[in-house]
Amino acid sequence: MDFRVSALADVHDHSLAVSGWEQVYRQMTPGRYESRLVQASSSEFHFFREQTNRRVVQAGVSPAGFASLAVPLYAPVVGTFQGQKVDGYALMQLGPGEEFRFYTPEAMHYVGVSLPAETMFELVAVTIGEEAARQLRRNVVPFPAEAAQVLRLRLAPFLDASERDRAAFADAAAHGASVKRFQDEVLSVLLGLLESATGLPSRDLTHATYSDIVKRCERITEDNTEESLTVLDLCRMLRCSRRTLQTSFQRVANVTPVEYLRSLRLNAVHRLLRSTSADELLIGDAAARWGFTHLSYFAREYRDLFGELPSQTVRKS
Repeated sequence: MDFRVSALADVHDHSLAVSGWEQVYRQMTPGRYESRLVQASSSEFHFFREQTNRRVVQAGVSPAGFASLAVPLYAPVVGTFQGQKVDGYALMQLGPGEEFRFYTPEAMHYVGVSLPAETMFELVAVTIGEEAARQLRRNVVPFPAEAAQVLRLRLAPFLDASERDRAAFADAAAHGASVKRFQDEVLSVLLGLLESATGLPSRDLTHATYSDIVKRCERITEDNTEESLTVLDLCRMLRCSRRTLQTSFQRVANVTPVEYLRSLRLNAVHRLLRSTSADELLIGDAAARWGFTHLSYFAREYRDLFGELPSQTVRKS
């Protein structure tokens, strides 16, 4: 995945810099134009993070074959998107090849993704439900201000860390896991916001059902040790919603699915290291068996859980 960060000082240059989009940006308020653009692209995923300091009109056509979602990152928006007033927090959505026009506020900082339309609709239908999939046909979907906290507290720090660690996306050994983790983290947050916008009540299941879901997730993880499975992977495999999966782990283990699955894999590596000698098995090989390909990231998580680096774990003599 190509990961690029650009600082721009011209509105025309900015409009040309956004890859895959046919569009024109027009500066509406006076003053020196400054913007920042972050893009992470692959053949079936395009992430963009844009920050501008002047009021802008964006007009053009969205990428053919792709559905797109965008959301303000730090603050509510007052503007007009597709002829509809945006006043607060909202998901802004475009279908494949859709002509669009967006009148932004004076300063704007937002993130967005584009996915193949069929993939987007299937993902939403499976992980949230058919009602949420129908919401994708609306250009503006408001969501509660309290739900927006996830943007500032979870998504923004994750994006900042990814930018600082851009080398992971160029590292051939770590590339696949890093790309997948990046894509699924961004999508998980946006899907969670879409879910909060539906306003549908959660469906309460029996504790035995929640326990069975957790057990099935464990088995899937154990059967796919070399893959870094994500919450969205599990939702697809189990055909259950993100909300159901989240509730299952919270009720059964009092942790999130991400925390539980990460701890499961780290404990498996820990057992491997404890039961083998350094001559038998290298730390990197043990980590790779359980889907950890980025060693510095793995070492950090291992230390956070066990209070020691993998190199400090007592090995079999």
